[in-house]
Amino acid sequence: MKIHPTKVLHVFGRLGRGGAPMRTLDLLRHLDRQHYQLHFCTLSDVIGNFRHEIEAAGGRVVTAPYGLFRFARPFTRLLLHERFDVVHSHVYYQSGNILRLAARCGVPVRVAHFRSSHDGTYATPIRRLQQWLLRRWIKHYATDILAVSRQAMQSAWGDQWQCDPRCRVVYNGLDPHSFAAPSDRSRVLDEFALPDDAFLCIHVGRMSPAKNHGRLVEIFATVASQRADAYLLLVGWGEQTIEEATRRRVAELGLAGRVCFCGERSDVPRLLKAADVLVFPSRWEGLPGVVIEACAAGTPVVASDLPSIQEIAARLPGIETVSLDRSNQTWASRVSCPLRSRAARGNTQSLSGLLSDTEFAIRNCAETMCSVWDGQRRILPSGG
Repeated sequence: MKIHPTKVLHVFGRLGRGGAPMRTLDLLRHLDRQHYQLHFCTLSDVIGNFRHEIEAAGGRVVTAPYGLFRFARPFTRLLLHERFDVVHSHVYYQSGNILRLAARCGVPVRVAHFRSSHDGTYATPIRRLQQWLLRRWIKHYATDILAVSRQAMQSAWGDQWQCDPRCRVVYNGLDPHSFAAPSDRSRVLDEFALPDDAFLCIHVGRMSPAKNHGRLVEIFATVASQRADAYLLLVGWGEQTIEEATRRRVAELGLAGRVCFCGERSDVPRLLKAADVLVFPSRWEGLPGVVIEACAAGTPVVASDLPSIQEIAARLPGIETVSLDRSNQTWASRVSCPLRSRAARGNTQSLSGLLSDTEFAIRNCAETMCSVWDGQRRILPSGG
């Protein structure tokens, strides 16, 4: 008998390495293609080379540019033509509109997935009204409400989220095998023309307000004033204005020879394993995957004391949290003397194997997602 796969449409603001698209691609690689077919829909035209990775893993890419008057009709046509079993939306409160249209087209499983503790916008009166309406639509049309951390769920859905049976925290899954290879530190240093004895700091994250690149550069400037051997790899793509401002600040602080702008990379595990410390002073996060990746690589982390990062620190070793209210000097002292030196990291394979026994294992995430898509815990909302 022929198997008809469950067709899932994942909706993202944009497609690129990092964040929700990357975590969903990781999930795709661990699914049975006979049973699940994943489509990646972007609401913008930002795709780049990431399309090839999705398609190589068996996924499909579609675009549906978002706009006030131009979105509903083509998106509805897409839903009616493809007859999806699931629409899984990752666009914060805008998921309300996505799931409303999905319900009108008869899509049986409609998932709102909160991946951040903040939508990145300022709460003007008009935006508050928009958010009220979009939240109301999520409440009425979502069959499942997921979040990547307790903090993300509480921020998006309120303190009483546990009273809503549709709500569930599902931690992002990570494949530990990606971190089992030995360190390639010498080649990484050669690639960026850095000395063999470099104290290598790294930051991995999209150029966005949440990642706090301005403060990151200031912290590193203090580290560099204390350690002549300190260098920083900035890995990630994103908003051009933020990258330009970061480059200007690096130049103003005289760090041009000490900071490498690496752009978008597909070898983040390799770079993490070569580094001495991950520096991560984010303003807000849902569940930063790179912090989990650093733990798998055995690379110590100095990060802001956000509740979501503390959720990771309670389950994995090697993470030190610092308040953003503390001085650059305090941050620099923690960065300069991380919890674990390279010599003390031990066996990388055993470190990455720690993930297998935690909620961050990819198989745990995949099992939960499949149960949601298959409707095994279907509880429909009772009101509008």
